[in-house]
Amino acid sequence: MPEHKELLDKVILGIQDSHDAAAALVQNGKILCAISEERIQRIKSAGGFPQGAIDACLRFAGLTPSDIDYVALAGTRAVPVNMLASTSTFSIKDFLTIQEKVRQPRIKEGKSVSIASVFPDYRPKGEVYYDLDRVPLKESWELTKGERRELSDYRISFISQRLGITREKIIPVDHHTCHAYYGYYASSAREEPVLALTMDAGGDGLYDSVNVFDQEGKFTCLHSSHESIIGPLYTYVTLALGMRPFEHEYKVMGLAPYARGVPRKEVYEFFRTFLALDGVAFHKNADIPDLYWHTLEKLRHARFDSIAGGLQDFCEEFLTNWVSNAINRAQIGKVTFSGGVSLNVKANLLISELPQLERLHIPPGAGDESLPVGAAWAVMDHLCPGGEHRRFIEPLSSAYLGPDISEHDINNFRAHPIVREQFTQSEGNPDDLASTALAEGNIVAVCRNRMEFGPRSLGHRSLIADASRPGTVRKINESIKNRDFWMPFAPSILSERFGDYCHPGKSDHHYMTVAAPSTKMARNDLGAALHPYDLTARPQEVTSSACPDYHALIRSFEEKTGLGGVLNTSLNIHGKPIVMNPVEIADELLSVPDVNLSHLIVGNNFFTRRSGKTGTNS
Repeated sequence: MPEHKELLDKVILGIQDSHDAAAALVQNGKILCAISEERIQRIKSAGGFPQGAIDACLRFAGLTPSDIDYVALAGTRAVPVNMLASTSTFSIKDFLTIQEKVRQPRIKEGKSVSIASVFPDYRPKGEVYYDLDRVPLKESWELTKGERRELSDYRISFISQRLGITREKIIPVDHHTCHAYYGYYASSAREEPVLALTMDAGGDGLYDSVNVFDQEGKFTCLHSSHESIIGPLYTYVTLALGMRPFEHEYKVMGLAPYARGVPRKEVYEFFRTFLALDGVAFHKNADIPDLYWHTLEKLRHARFDSIAGGLQDFCEEFLTNWVSNAINRAQIGKVTFSGGVSLNVKANLLISELPQLERLHIPPGAGDESLPVGAAWAVMDHLCPGGEHRRFIEPLSSAYLGPDISEHDINNFRAHPIVREQFTQSEGNPDDLASTALAEGNIVAVCRNRMEFGPRSLGHRSLIADASRPGTVRKINESIKNRDFWMPFAPSILSERFGDYCHPGKSDHHYMTVAAPSTKMARNDLGAALHPYDLTARPQEVTSSACPDYHALIRSFEEKTGLGGVLNTSLNIHGKPIVMNPVEIADELLSVPDVNLSHLIVGNNFFTRRSGKTGTNS
């Protein structure tokens, strides 16, 4: 078997150079490292060429650019506004300005107004690495055919020169194909055919796809379209409600359960006029000229919570019907779902309860940050069409795909002025010390081992607390997180106790990607980590095999309190990415006057704020 062995030995670098830029290294079918550029640049949803993420992956894997055999490039289209990081650069006000000065004149008056003319002094937030003189500030529809060809050629040439790899070794992969491959190979369902579904706000001209991987792993796309407007509609409603599009859609989902009665139903009925479903084929209403302005005009009388609730009902109805129809068409009950719309954990709960479904898998980081991983796996199929390699590709056993922290990183944390002046390193087992602090009602920061991949903290870059205390949510919000009042936190639950607290349904819950109904015991033991209104959970099932240190910490807490889970939220302050290195805790949390954090696990060390010290460096 020399041919497939040779392929397996090759190093494939996956690249996502749009919004949510990211990189991944794959060898022997295994993800060596995967990381989002935002963690390096410390800018949420950082876009452009992911040089920092590439460097971090190579450094962790002990490789250099010369070791890269192929580049798997996510996306066949070069989208200039995304290459220029507009998503992370534009403010809510800027997005509204685009609607008012670019889209509205085009819709109502037929006038063509360029984004560049509205933002003549545009400069990306952060470093995009692409030459700003070569990449115009334009959306795809603004480009001429010649500009598209020129930009695409520049994109490939830039990557070739930047990485020192020939153009022939750079293989672009369609956006939704990347999503499908990631969903399939991240799951453990390989012995039987798998239905791989994708849906998002758009990629390479498509919004959705229905795909099948047969029992041998061969990929077939059954259907794809640009008609399923669920993703973009959710984004536009997020903006209409005064929140940040491409980032705060989860806040709309979290707000939805508070809506009630006739107003919610009226909004739902309005949104139903946007879309029809025939089998797996969506058909958008051609009489609606624009999702944003039509929604804003027709719902100007509606309350914000009714809009959120009606939109969520619309989303859940169409998604469950679409998935049900796809299962019936393919006659396959094992389903993976990826793409931005798959981040809707409440809809995923309803999908997991479909009678035709056998098993649902939603992988970690199923948005665009995972495109490099899917692209790399798709390139393996491209290079070895016989498929001999497929049995060597390992399913994900955990989401801990990022870099580890080193002793150098820990020493940098110790040497930080705030840590030197205000904290003491305690002797003893950090898990035991942390569980004692939790049992006393304290919040504990955890930063150790390999960083989580995706938007969820899963115990390696987390803030944790006792979820049984009624005041925990207020304490975390007032001392650190400053989250919107309606937004829930999430529980991390020992695998051995998961059934005590949640009804798992037909999905796995290792990555906080599917909501679950809570039990009566959970409402007593984990109340602060449930949705305040509908009492659902977005749980993480913690196993000793995937995350032994986190499991040991919660087990120690259980021994002291009898509670088999903790409240878990991401280790960051509002508006910043999850921390990567420990020194960022000091720079971004401990240095903020309003942040009060006194107990930390950093590596295998436990730090406690000295009595009488404040939360600032003054």
